Amino acid sequence: MTTVDMCRREKELTISFQLNIDKWNTMDQHIKDMVSRPWENIKFLDETGTKINDQINKVPNDKGGVYVFLLKPEIIPGMHRYIMYIGRARKKNGFSLRKRCKEYLKDERIQIMYMRETWGDKLYFYYLPLDNDDDIEKIERELIRVIIPPCNTEIPDQYISFAQPTAAF
Repeated sequence: MTTVDMCRREKELTISFQLNIDKWNTMDQHIKDMVSRPWENIKFLDETGTKINDQINKVPNDKGGVYVFLLKPEIIPGMHRYIMYIGRARKKNGFSLRKRCKEYLKDERIQIMYMRETWGDKLYFYYLPLDNDDDIEKIERELIRVIIPPCNTEIPDQYISFAQPTAAF
């Protein structure tokens, strides 16, 4: 007798998001000001979903910055969006935004493969070019901390729940 999990596909395609308004309200004002500047974006993959979109040439090859993989299923056009992953490209490490974007095509981290293979044709690469590596580091950390993207594995200052101590009598 074969057992069939009729909900398998549903489980494979379901991802959980954490939303914590308390964290949103603690975002550093300097970071808010910096990320309020206009971001550029390209569709991550081409229509076949197998290679980087030709628009990759729009992404700076001489600048670092912060980037976001954004899922845009367009169920409600212009409104239905999810931030899936936040990262950085620091120039001092020899990266550029373009080089970093290209690396995600072959990235073998489980969460990144899941994001790319499940929603690749709906993923967009949003980027904010920056020159200062210290700003890049701070912005990435702060955005991850307050947004808690589901495909990032390290969340700064993640809340840890402890069991309530029992009173000793």
